[in-house]
Amino acid sequence: MKNTKAGNIKSTSLQQQNHIYFGKDLGIFIGSLKDNSFHRHYAIQICVSLSSFTLESNNSDSKLLQSCFITSNTFHRLDASATTLILLINPISSLGHQLSLQHKENTVLNLHTMLEEKFSVVLKQFLSGTLDFRHVQEVIKSSLHTFTCQCEEDNHLQDNRIYSAIQYLEKNFDRVVSLHEIASFCCLSETRFLHLFKEKTNLNYRRYQLWNKLVKSLPYLKSHSITETAHTFGFTDSSHYTRTFRETFGLSPKKLIASK
Repeated sequence: MKNTKAGNIKSTSLQQQNHIYFGKDLGIFIGSLKDNSFHRHYAIQICVSLSSFTLESNNSDSKLLQSCFITSNTFHRLDASATTLILLINPISSLGHQLSLQHKENTVLNLHTMLEEKFSVVLKQFLSGTLDFRHVQEVIKSSLHTFTCQCEEDNHLQDNRIYSAIQYLEKNFDRVVSLHEIASFCCLSETRFLHLFKEKTNLNYRRYQLWNKLVKSLPYLKSHSITETAHTFGFTDSSHYTRTFRETFGLSPKKLIASK
């Protein structure tokens, strides 16, 4: 999930200031999430709060939690009025691969005790003002490094064609790459490419491409209108961008990036 324009976004959302960072393979969010609708996204999600939050997944009964681990592509809704730390991890990154191997039989589960304790301390320090958001990022990256897959291969997909396809999409995130184009690039039929892509990434091709564009659009959205952002990152129009954003993150761009 390469991000050539990764950066920090600070905004006000529902009475609290949201802090967002999206870099290569990792997104970090600190803020509140009220009225978050059901959604699903490509990333593995980790949530930690000093107070309880409500989590519903796959239309099951709601749970009151202070931390959790949510696997990729899980339909869920989070309701957190208190400030919450949320991490979004690319499941085909080295770290994501290791976490996926450990938790592949579960969709939502309790967070590893060591990580919960570490991230709770980080959140407490941030809220008390002893740790700024830039240092929060450094501490979190260092903590997660412990869980990074020991495999030295960059290609965890075990298929060079799909790995190459993802690298191709990274380089062409600002436009729509047609199914015909990407299948031809991989020397596969369109049907075979779709099947193989879903098998290796657990996401259909269209949804992956939309996810890639959304993630890269977040820093740009800080200083540009929704319409400008939509056109820059290959969406049909602002309505298409907003609809995809809500389906992916459970809230509108305006609620996440409320002040400019």
